[in-house]
Amino acid sequence: MRRLSRPAPDHHLAVDIDDAEAGPGGAPEIFDPPRRRPGPRLCADGLARVAAGAVRLEAARRGLSQQQLAIELGLSRTAVSARFRDQVAWTLDEIGLLAQLFGCRVADLVTEAPTRPGLRVW
Repeated sequence: MRRLSRPAPDHHLAVDIDDAEAGPGGAPEIFDPPRRRPGPRLCADGLARVAAGAVRLEAARRGLSQQQLAIELGLSRTAVSARFRDQVAWTLDEIGLLAQLFGCRVADLVTEAPTRPGLRVW
């Protein structure tokens, strides 16, 4: 796994001194900050991905961990993790239980988040 240098606090570039981590031609690599992903869209991504994004959002809003959700749903943490990463779709029964747990409507977990210019929800 490659580790990249982060920019130093004084806005000068920090450079890895390990030649093995240098970029092409021996030039040092600069850390790129993570990019925000746009929220899933029903027409492009499908209902399963929209639901996965909504569950992640609601769990984060309530400070619930994957382990806590797993206990409430009777699943393993690994199973919840696969659903969070959109490798496995949430079942309708699980969506219903999650809506009860979050105190929201099922429709809130299966509809796209409203979009406003400059607003990023997921």
